Amino acid sequence: MSAVLDRPQMTLQSNERVYPPFFVVGAQRSGTTVLRLMLNRHPELAIPFESGFIIPFLQRLPEYGDLNRRENARRLLTDIAGYYLIADWGRWITDFEAILANPIRDYADLVHAIFLTHAQAKGKSRWGDKTPGQETNIDALWHMFPGCRILHLVRDGRDVAQSNKRVSWGIHSLPRAASDWSWKVTLGHKMGALLGPHYHEVRYENLVLQPEAVLREICAFLGVPYEPVMLGYPETAAREMPPGTEQWHSRSVQALNPSLVFAWKRDMSHADRIIFEQIAGDTLDLLGYDRERLPSTLASRMKNLYYATFCRW
Repeated sequence: MSAVLDRPQMTLQSNERVYPPFFVVGAQRSGTTVLRLMLNRHPELAIPFESGFIIPFLQRLPEYGDLNRRENARRLLTDIAGYYLIADWGRWITDFEAILANPIRDYADLVHAIFLTHAQAKGKSRWGDKTPGQETNIDALWHMFPGCRILHLVRDGRDVAQSNKRVSWGIHSLPRAASDWSWKVTLGHKMGALLGPHYHEVRYENLVLQPEAVLREICAFLGVPYEPVMLGYPETAAREMPPGTEQWHSRSVQALNPSLVFAWKRDMSHADRIIFEQIAGDTLDLLGYDRERLPSTLASRMKNLYYATFCRW
């Protein structure tokens, strides 16, 4: 991995590419929020709360026509600003005139202008996006922003499954959580092999236990100097979270807690451990996580039946 990468993307005054955007991806409940909070403390980096709009509106582009026409770009921008993740939680797309003052030729230009305007309002020069589940869209992100950086946060899927159970909107079915984690992280991992130096994989466990070393690697990957202030993210974390999200991210705004690393060994039932490995064992192997290789039991078979019948989601 190159220590300092080139800086393509675009300036406000021209169409020249300077500064590549970066995308933090990872299965939901993998720790992407705490990583966002750390990176946001860097004096050059700005990542808003989950945007979620890039791919949905990419799929709707034919509705808006030629974005070279200002009225079309404004109509699309208006709809993006009303997207539920922005309207309900983010509310960071507000200065339409500043956004549309940028050269807008296509959708990538508009997305760039949205995020860059947000970054500049915070006195930052680099923008990133953090939307869980984007592993499935790495190819689309690369097509829109050739040369972008993909930062993939991977956490042991058993801890991911346990964390999902703690939130109302999470995946409460253990088999579904195992399957979802398995295919998303595998896809991200394999796409990363194709992107080479534009992809960097980070383990949540290492981030928690060795935060400075991991953040130094990330900064080198993004081409910015390491800043110790990133380790002080709890000082500003609450202000970086939209009102109403504290119930889901109470741990994210606190100091790193080593007890959350491999907590499944303490908290996950014997039956669930068996079921998870039956579904996602190959992915645990691929990523180098330990496996118990426990035999199926009557309890695990009954629990599987319960998930299939009463707790499918």
